[in-house]
Amino acid sequence: MKFKTFWKETFAGYILKNLLIAVGIIVVLAWAALIGLDFYTHHGESEVIPDLRGSYLEEAQVILQKKGLYAQVIDSVYVRDKKLGTIIDQIPPANSSVKSNRPVYVIINSRSVRQVALPEINDVSYRQADAMLQSIGLSVSNVEYAPSEYKDLVSDVKFHGRSILPGTRIPEGSSVVLVVGSGLGESQAMAPALKGMGLEQAKQEISSASLILGAVNYDVPPSGNDDQYIIYRQHPSAGTSLSTGSRIDVYLTTDKARLKEVFDEDKKKDDTDEQFF
Repeated sequence: MKFKTFWKETFAGYILKNLLIAVGIIVVLAWAALIGLDFYTHHGESEVIPDLRGSYLEEAQVILQKKGLYAQVIDSVYVRDKKLGTIIDQIPPANSSVKSNRPVYVIINSRSVRQVALPEINDVSYRQADAMLQSIGLSVSNVEYAPSEYKDLVSDVKFHGRSILPGTRIPEGSSVVLVVGSGLGESQAMAPALKGMGLEQAKQEISSASLILGAVNYDVPPSGNDDQYIIYRQHPSAGTSLSTGSRIDVYLTTDKARLKEVFDEDKKKDDTDEQFF
């Protein structure tokens, strides 16, 4: 049988011919795919990643763009000793080789300082208060001594020259001044009239009189509306002569009618006292 007759007239030749054609097509397609893959992945081409740490994101984008790369933020944290808004870590690390048009994942430092809440450190020792403040990223810049019923215990905290209450949020890394008790003073002070005041204003008045804010009592516990509360009762009452460093307890409410009720009670009591004398 002739060779040409085998390919054209026999069934086996027909099958074999088509198999060879199929194999040829597969080989061509595979070869084309490999070439396309090399082109797509930039085979043999790579870029060295620069060290982006300490740069701002905008600066890093410009640097990477020149190398055919781009930055992608994957996380934001707060590190106190790093510049705000700068890159503090990157993946892959500096000097790694990557193909062009690939992302460089970066972690940036927060653009704003984290705020922390002042803990309740009144009536604790200076050493304990200092440790509590350090644990949340605050420090003590100075200690002031003032008359107080309880010697060597913290009676007040000041930030930028003003007394602040527990729960007040201040920037992490800030310094505060602790007012520590030195015992009751020998001089006398008069309890100020606090009714109708908010807690912060009342604390300033008490401090100005060389006295200390004692127990703070709410008729209904506040739920984020602390600034709406006013003092409707105080103990000792306004005008009472006290040793400097003594405490004044206050009672707060959002119901202004209670202020009038207490006023009427006090007036009635005063009238009764006048009749008795």
